[in-house]
Amino acid sequence: MVIAALESGDQPARPVDAPVVAILMVIGAWTAMSRRAPRIALIGASVSFFAALSVGVPGFSPVLAIGVPVLIAAWSGHLWWALAVVSLVGFTSVPYRLSGPGAEPLGQVALSTLFDVCLLAVLLLLGEALRSRRAVRQEAALRLLLADQEHQRELTAERLRAARDLHDVLAHTVAVVGIQASVAAETIDSDPETAKQAVDRVRAASQEASVDLRSTIAVLREDSLWSPPEARLGGHQLAELVDAVRASGLQVSFSVHGDLSTIRPSVELVIYRIVQESLTNVLRHSTAERVEVGLDLQADVVNVMIRDHGVPRESTPVRPDRHGTGLQGMAERIGAAGGRLEYGPAGDGEPGFRVEARLPTGGPR
Repeated sequence: MVIAALESGDQPARPVDAPVVAILMVIGAWTAMSRRAPRIALIGASVSFFAALSVGVPGFSPVLAIGVPVLIAAWSGHLWWALAVVSLVGFTSVPYRLSGPGAEPLGQVALSTLFDVCLLAVLLLLGEALRSRRAVRQEAALRLLLADQEHQRELTAERLRAARDLHDVLAHTVAVVGIQASVAAETIDSDPETAKQAVDRVRAASQEASVDLRSTIAVLREDSLWSPPEARLGGHQLAELVDAVRASGLQVSFSVHGDLSTIRPSVELVIYRIVQESLTNVLRHSTAERVEVGLDLQADVVNVMIRDHGVPRESTPVRPDRHGTGLQGMAERIGAAGGRLEYGPAGDGEPGFRVEARLPTGGPR
């Protein structure tokens, strides 16, 4: 700006003395602080520009005074501030240059003003373009971050579901294997045929558990979300589960009221896991010899009830106070399906423990 004033051929012109240099230095200071305070720097540079006009700084253009502050203000997201200052400078400087000290010809003022306004407009558009490009990059980065976070949440939920399946499979298999192994050990001398049947049941339970474990561990090993298609369980899988428990010596009464085919597959799986976990708990923690399992399908809900007729084993804490992995996983599974779980003492004056779940049957199939 000082060089432009020194090389200017404007007449009449004020010599580049101390006041002129001071004003130009103030304008430079405003320009330097544009990044920290764009709006304040923009206003300060505009005021300094009018001060330069008032003292007659030679060869001075508004582009030199407010060009950089206008660019940075637009880049910082203050486009309307920059546009207002450009308009104010353009409209107020013209009358001053035409009628103030050292008035300039109309043609010269019109041409130079048009040139200055065009340059400032280019700087405005450039600043806005840079701001828009930066905003697009930030939005794209944010979307990628949110997508990654959502992916991680889905992956975590899937792995938690797999962990619950793992617990259900292991707990049930260990309980059945333990009981059948005890039967085999007690009857191997007196009743070899019964011992052989018990060993066969142990082998069958182990094979079934191996299949379930392989599919469950595959989910835990995946780096990306893996969600297998839902498979229908149907009533025969529940019947097979009940028969396996009956083979352990527990009397199980199983009843179904309604058509299981009306239930969506995901709810069928939840029902299967509820019955499996409840029967496993009876085998492991109760002295009951008799258990009732009932499914009651209504218009839009299914009620699942498991009730045993025993008391906790001496080595087992009172079950109403238990909040172990099994019951907690069952509650999480039922809650994810939109249902609710209740459990506790039977409450009908007889010993026993009951588990009741209420699940919606509708939804996408």
